[in-house]
Amino acid sequence: MNKKIGYLGPCGTFCESAVQQYSKEKNYQSLAFQTIEAVFSSVDSGEIDLGVLPMENSCEGAVNQTFDLLAYGYPPVSGREDNCSYDIKIIGEIILPVKHSILVRPGIKLEDINCIISHPQALAQCREYLTESFPQVELVEASSTAEAVRQVAQATKPWAAIAMSGVAVKYGLNVLEHEINDYLNNETRFIVISKKEQECNIECKTSLLINVANQPGALYQVLKEFSLRGINLTKIESRPAKTKMGEYLFFIDIDGHYLEPKISDALNEIKTITQPAKVLGSYPAASQNTGRKSEFTPSLQNLRQEVDVLDEQIIEMLGRRTRIVKRIGDFKASIGEVHDPKREEWILEKLSSVAEQKGFSPTVTKDIYKTLFEHFVALQRGQA
Repeated sequence: MNKKIGYLGPCGTFCESAVQQYSKEKNYQSLAFQTIEAVFSSVDSGEIDLGVLPMENSCEGAVNQTFDLLAYGYPPVSGREDNCSYDIKIIGEIILPVKHSILVRPGIKLEDINCIISHPQALAQCREYLTESFPQVELVEASSTAEAVRQVAQATKPWAAIAMSGVAVKYGLNVLEHEINDYLNNETRFIVISKKEQECNIECKTSLLINVANQPGALYQVLKEFSLRGINLTKIESRPAKTKMGEYLFFIDIDGHYLEPKISDALNEIKTITQPAKVLGSYPAASQNTGRKSEFTPSLQNLRQEVDVLDEQIIEMLGRRTRIVKRIGDFKASIGEVHDPKREEWILEKLSSVAEQKGFSPTVTKDIYKTLFEHFVALQRGQA
């Protein structure tokens, strides 16, 4: 039985082109849906096996509804019985070049056009062209570029549609101008969703959803866990958490598979900072130029590179601590007290406890910080 793959329709959209590109040499039955949510719910219910949806455009940014549906039900709200979410995984992505054209009925010329119809994203991607070429023409939004073409084909007035040139023949239209988008490298990223994870062993990308507390440094504390391990972030996007003002969710894409040791370690550390990250999926990256392969068993070179990154981060943090200590020294200079043995003892006890939790020697921690305290006290006395 053929697998069913759904997409945001109708026929003739760029989303259908993405399905065709993904389905090459695969015997899928494609089905068009009227809304993004209908695709999600149909995958979740098992009505279709896969779904293809727009995620973001290189010029106009995120498709917010897709992001919001991926986040639906996350994070769970304590005390609520109606918490739910789509049990959906991202298993692939398609990067599709987007080239827009002006389509009209036969006999219509550019100077005749008094209304241009298209999807809001398409209109936005051709903003400069429309301003220069059609400053007085009415712009009308449609649910899709294909719907715009259908309306123009049925109209009796001199209307035009912005859509891909390939649909012109199907609707009996002419193409007056090709590639009218403002940026030649206009691309849209589509994701493939499924109920089941897909195996990925090379050139993987992982998409994560993270809920970060609304407090100073919270996002930094999360991102540093990736930086410390040399994990490359390829995307970060925020969306309102829909709980209260100022609360946000963060969508993060990283190079690699979530089962790789250093990524797994980073995700475990993030659990100690905020709610566990939701893994939306690890899948083959559409852009095959990441310069790395996913490796579930790190080599000696990989581990040494990770240690090198950590060493640089430690020195960077010590430099930052030194700058803060100097600022504290300016305050202490006015009261004449530099050395604070009670605070030093409190810090030593606190950090030795943290070190034990993190798997590091409390004794070595105390020795290191005693040396640091001597250095910083001498530094501050030099300021007095």
